[in-house]
Amino acid sequence: MRKGLILGLAVGLVAGSAWAAPTANSATPASHEVLERVVLLSRHGVRSPTKGLAELRRLSDQDWPAWPVDRGILTPHGADAIRQLGLYLGAQYRQRGLLGPDRCPAGGPAGGPAGDQIFVWGDSGDQRTRASAQALAEGLAPGCGLKAQGLAPDSPDVLFDAASGGACPMDAAEATKAVVAANGGDIATVPASIAPALAALVQVVAPKACASGATSGSPTGQACFATGPAKVVDKGGEVKVDGPLARGAMLAESIFLEYVQGMPADQVGWGRAGTPQALAAILPVHDYQADLTRRTPYIASHNGALLARQIVAGVTGGTATAPLAPVPAGAKLVSILGHDTNLSNVAGLLGLDWTLPGQPDKTAPDTTLAFEVSRDTVTGQRYVHVALYYQTLDDLRQAAALTAAHPAGKVDLPLPACGGDRCTVEDFVALVRKAVPAACWH
Repeated sequence: MRKGLILGLAVGLVAGSAWAAPTANSATPASHEVLERVVLLSRHGVRSPTKGLAELRRLSDQDWPAWPVDRGILTPHGADAIRQLGLYLGAQYRQRGLLGPDRCPAGGPAGGPAGDQIFVWGDSGDQRTRASAQALAEGLAPGCGLKAQGLAPDSPDVLFDAASGGACPMDAAEATKAVVAANGGDIATVPASIAPALAALVQVVAPKACASGATSGSPTGQACFATGPAKVVDKGGEVKVDGPLARGAMLAESIFLEYVQGMPADQVGWGRAGTPQALAAILPVHDYQADLTRRTPYIASHNGALLARQIVAGVTGGTATAPLAPVPAGAKLVSILGHDTNLSNVAGLLGLDWTLPGQPDKTAPDTTLAFEVSRDTVTGQRYVHVALYYQTLDDLRQAAALTAAHPAGKVDLPLPACGGDRCTVEDFVALVRKAVPAACWH
């Protein structure tokens, strides 16, 4: 077991004393406000690349390092890191009065010994989301036996994929038009703001294959990943972009994952990307592609429709029925564990955006959107405040313990549609309903 994990568990076990004072980056409510409910939406933890080593090799000049798990699987290191975030968030919400001082609140069997006060639901479709949900649950209520919930393993959960799952289908022509427009009217164009990052990525991944004049018939035996046509494709209701930027985004993230997995610096990008500065130089390719295909409003409003409805049910305390997660009526902390796609979809739907100090990947593993509901005890009015919790690049790399002295990163996110840093619950529900297609609100 990592030293950081041991320290983190110790912090969780003595939460009452270690978290007696608010941290410097805590959102401290006014003295007459109380925190009543929180809905979390998180990305899974550090995983291996989803592409096989042979496929990655075809796009690069050298063999890629081996991983301790099969492709697309949560690593033990990744489980450690997301458990640390769970320890931190559980302690935070106990300190802020949302949860009782006992780590293991009494409750019914649906959530295990930790009770229904905390409810965790993970995407059943992938091992990395199921295992991450369980690791996060163990951190939120350490030593309590809290079990993450979900559909049967390896079955699709439309909550996380509303468009291709048929719950909020997109019109392929409209989606294509929206993506092309978001890229300046030509899907093959590499925006000037991204060109330096793509050039830096070329020098990390394939400086020989991408040398001037290199072709598939060159001595390298391959074409440059950063050249060739680009097009929008409909993959079973999910709209994606194929081409240089898409390939570059996948390669940049694969190198990023090597770093946060804790691989030696001389293995990260073959020693050419083993520093935070080098990663920051190439990650804009990944972030731009993610924004283009996930945050574009037409796509975000369809893919994120069910998650938006789940969040509304959580902040209002309403009943959720299938295909939403079956959150118990008394849950105070609801945690939904999915993918970076889900974070981007919800952000695009709500008009949220952010940059993360110390973290070049906007939706890095473990990144968590928090929808916090507070009640004014004088007026009775309830408000929704949105924050984003994350781990810095090196905290992820080390699976570092997060404590009051070494807190998680936090960014408070204004809700543009409300004109401030929070909405009334009623206004929040109204803005979500306006953003979600009417046909998908049922």
